[in-house]
Amino acid sequence: MSNFTLFKRDNNMSLSSKNWKDIFTNWKGESQEHLLFVVPHDDDVIIGGALLIQKAIEDGVKVSVLITTDGSMGYCSEEDRDNIIEIRRNETLKGLEILGVNNAKWLNFPDCNTSNFIGRRVAISGDPCVIDGCTGIENAFTYNLRKIRPTRVFVPAGSDLNMDHKVVYDELLMSIFHATGTIWPNLGEPLGWIPPVYEMAVYCDFDKDPNLKITSDDAALENKLKAILAFESQTQISVLVDSTREGGNVEYFRDIEFNLYDPRRYKDLF
Repeated sequence: MSNFTLFKRDNNMSLSSKNWKDIFTNWKGESQEHLLFVVPHDDDVIIGGALLIQKAIEDGVKVSVLITTDGSMGYCSEEDRDNIIEIRRNETLKGLEILGVNNAKWLNFPDCNTSNFIGRRVAISGDPCVIDGCTGIENAFTYNLRKIRPTRVFVPAGSDLNMDHKVVYDELLMSIFHATGTIWPNLGEPLGWIPPVYEMAVYCDFDKDPNLKITSDDAALENKLKAILAFESQTQISVLVDSTREGGNVEYFRDIEFNLYDPRRYKDLF
């Protein structure tokens, strides 16, 4: 068993605990929680959340991973170009297995081309991820959120420069509301709750300071690095491993607040 500590920053005070219920608001208990990591690319979940995932698995918390793209643009050599989808899928399964995760699903939207699948539309021949005659990331996210029924959702921060990351971030937040409402009833039974959503940093800093943190012992960090190294096709992987090691035994997250419009908020401005 590894040694993890969770931290929460609130009103300039920092609280630390080994227990989820002390840090994560409205924690239902390890046996009732289900953490869903929604990521643009297969390696994002390991880079951003491997320590938290390891704690969840050790504590008996269910973890699922939803991968938005097919990884088709992730080749680093010409010889891998035609087979990179299968190569990266196998690498992902190996990396997740190292962390103890065996529940991953690919939506197979084209890598580097998610902007053409924003929203929901009637599918045409050749479209990816057709569900109930429609395609689109909101269509797929809404369906899978209702099917998986997570209690908490994690996603790479919208501040990342990669366009797929920006699209997935925005589409997920919109789909959370679709999944909890009655729209598109043919995509499944609506959630009876709005699951909290948390940003995790992958490549760029957060837009706003994170308020959650996890630290680990060296064994858990080495396990994270081992999972990253599963992506052997990525020739720059050693650089990522070095930077992750230098960053230390820590991951940060930010609890996303949904600022729904309320005109009363502005009444004192005039």
